[in-house]
Amino acid sequence: MLELVEQYRPRIIEALTKATPQGLTVKELCAALGAGEQVLRRCLAALVLAGVIRETARYTPGARGAVPRAYSLTDANREGEP
Repeated sequence: MLELVEQYRPRIIEALTKATPQGLTVKELCAALGAGEQVLRRCLAALVLAGVIRETARYTPGARGAVPRAYSLTDANREGEP
């Protein structure tokens, strides 16, 4: 598990750095990284627990169904950005 997190952590952080402030959903991250959903979910859970990223609900007005979770970098990790 730790090997997976260390393998995908830089790629996930890079993708989230390029994302909008709303973040990316798991499906969007899968498409951007070309990785499997289950692997990314495990890595995202570990990064949320470590405080590197945060998880929020991305509500889309007028959309039906479950509200997807979006992941974005925490404010502390965004400070170094230009």
